[in-house]
Amino acid sequence: MNPESPTRDYLPLEERRERLLDAALAVVADAGASALSLRRVAERAGVAHRVVTYAFGSKQALVEAVLHRASQRALDAVWTGDLPLDDFAEAVRLSLHGLARDLRRHESEYRVVSELTASARAHPDLRGAAQSEIAASVRAIAASIERWSAATGRTLNTPTPVVAAALRASVDGLVEWWLSSRDDRALDDVVEVLAFAFAGREAGQGGVHHSTS
Repeated sequence: MNPESPTRDYLPLEERRERLLDAALAVVADAGASALSLRRVAERAGVAHRVVTYAFGSKQALVEAVLHRASQRALDAVWTGDLPLDDFAEAVRLSLHGLARDLRRHESEYRVVSELTASARAHPDLRGAAQSEIAASVRAIAASIERWSAATGRTLNTPTPVVAAALRASVDGLVEWWLSSRDDRALDDVVEVLAFAFAGREAGQGGVHHSTS
């Protein structure tokens, strides 16, 4: 009998879920997104299949949890401490540079998550997991913008959900471009260009206004 089994089996649910999500990322890293299954995750984590089933219930729920956690971790790394700046475009610029640093530091995880996301989008049964992560991420970015607005007393001349979606699109584009090109010399310059798109978005700055009707 494995003396470690009782400890592993009686972990608090949240800690157990975290370990299972780590195992899921390891499965994708080692064998590709198509190899991901509740059974493979159980084998990788060294637990019974029923443990993974109890924690997530389905492959879609597992994939959704992996994507949500990765998205939240990246947001936490990128947005911490930047948005209270008075200048919104400068806050975005610093945040995107934070993303660039995080991307360099955790390249392997970004690659795994990118592969899993692409696989989920292409699979009818998993597409909802990818869409759920996008929606949650945009809401989280919008909440960050609202906190910036409350802290600075400033507002944007473009609806917050639109700006949040544009920021998420910028993040996705930056990540996929860098993972494909691995062009470290251009990365910071590309960030500067992306950040410039958010200049003049504060009310009263006279930026370019686009109708949303």
